[in-house]
Amino acid sequence: MKAISKFAAVLLAIAPVFFSAMVLADPVPITPGEYELTIATSIRGEAPRPDKYTRCIKETDLENVEAIFNTRFFAGFKADPTCKADAVTMAAGKISYNAECQKQTVRVEGRTTAKNFSVRRVAKAKAVNGLGADSRIDGKLLGECK
Repeated sequence: MKAISKFAAVLLAIAPVFFSAMVLADPVPITPGEYELTIATSIRGEAPRPDKYTRCIKETDLENVEAIFNTRFFAGFKADPTCKADAVTMAAGKISYNAECQKQTVRVEGRTTAKNFSVRRVAKAKAVNGLGADSRIDGKLLGECK
């Protein structure tokens, strides 16, 4: 019984460190501000037509990759609350991650600098015969948010 108590005490001592490392992630390495976005999406292999948007990326957005690299212009580029990102890798100017959402699965890969980013976002619908979308998102920092 005493050995179990020592084991439990050790687990309780290291648990906060272990779990905080799992929860905390590095922010997306771009500068917050007003960005010009060019989004070109292809559905069913058709030729993509680029569209331009501007959006404000706030400091708090940098904590969630899905808040940055999404195509939800119709929702003010707010992240889909059903999406959970995992396998996030950010190193040497490259970024990649997967996202599991209620209606789709997503894979994002690309490059970032402090003032620019360019990613490919491939979304596959979970519904039978659902559409998939292959998007390229290019962002360029214009300055401070308006």
